[in-house]
Amino acid sequence: MQPIFRVLLLATASYLTACQAKVEFQQIPLQVGTMQLQVQLADTMEKRMRGLMFQQEVKHGMLLLYPTPQPMVLWMKNTPTALDVAFINAQWRISKITAMAANSEQLHESDGPVIAAFEMPQGWFSQHGIVVGTPVSSCSSLPQSCNELPAKP
Repeated sequence: MQPIFRVLLLATASYLTACQAKVEFQQIPLQVGTMQLQVQLADTMEKRMRGLMFQQEVKHGMLLLYPTPQPMVLWMKNTPTALDVAFINAQWRISKITAMAANSEQLHESDGPVIAAFEMPQGWFSQHGIVVGTPVSSCSSLPQSCNELPAKP
């Protein structure tokens, strides 16, 4: 076996092993409209790449957070549960909600730059009356999510 192929094979095997290794996600409180819940936070490249892959059941949703707004593209490879995703703009409001089929490689794009994507089991947003424009915040864990929200009367 050529040395370059051996290196590529080892790198690929290491990557696949790492993908299936357990990744720990911090749970944070999240306010979505009037709903209060605990969600998993994916705030690093490694955690965002892993997302909800390989999780057999979605006990908590997941917030995939970026340090600055940017276009986002998601897929569902190795994710055994159908999900809905709400893309969250820089004003911490939902800008788009879309359904994603389990174990699919179909790409789901935000409509423009977003600060985060919030994933929940399919149907959760409609069951709770969460629509485009709904504010999202976590003042204790993500103070920046509260800076943009209008003051309550």
